[in-house]
Amino acid sequence: MSYHSLANDTGGNADDRRSEADRIIQILSENIEFDSMKANEQEFVGNMQEGGPVSPKQIFWLRDIKEKYTH
Repeated sequence: MSYHSLANDTGGNADDRRSEADRIIQILSENIEFDSMKANEQEFVGNMQEGGPVSPKQIFWLRDIKEKYTH
């Protein structure tokens, strides 16, 4: 798993990041069992499911989790 540099793509504006987070969470829930994820990843994705603002750092971590479990 690679860590995305914040210098590359900031993840868009707040609405773009929230929409992308929702799409990633949907992909994860359709393709994997959350129990197969590490505890900290489960907690993080669970927190992201609750809605609210998503920071660039959070969207990068969600992207990394998606890449890790769906490839």
